[in-house]
Amino acid sequence: MRLVGLLLLILTALPLSASKVLVHSSVSLDSLTQAQLRSIFTLRQTQWPDGSPIKVYVLPETAAQHQKFSREQLHLFPYQLNLMWDRLSFSGAAARPSQVADEQAMLKQLKLTPGSIGYSSYTDKDDRVKELHIER
Repeated sequence: MRLVGLLLLILTALPLSASKVLVHSSVSLDSLTQAQLRSIFTLRQTQWPDGSPIKVYVLPETAAQHQKFSREQLHLFPYQLNLMWDRLSFSGAAARPSQVADEQAMLKQLKLTPGSIGYSSYTDKDDRVKELHIER
């Protein structure tokens, strides 16, 4: 029993890998500014520069990787994002981002959806998804 407790303590103490911003390969950009990234995830920017729609995918609010991405990349707490999404959704101005169950599901949706954007701590070697550089 102590061994299980020790293992859980070690696993929860390990830092999460940095969140990578990932997009479908149809997106022509190779980088975004921090402000552009925030505009996309707060649903203020809904189209890529070529006019194609942006499809945003997120992990559940309680997922550790979502919390890390929100704080480190967007400089927002997850509850602040939810409040913004709720306000836009209830007013009819925008639909909430599509929520996926885990990082594997995130990668799957990004591969299948042109114009999509999301985040993950890892990528697999697949030419349908690429990582964007975020300019700070």
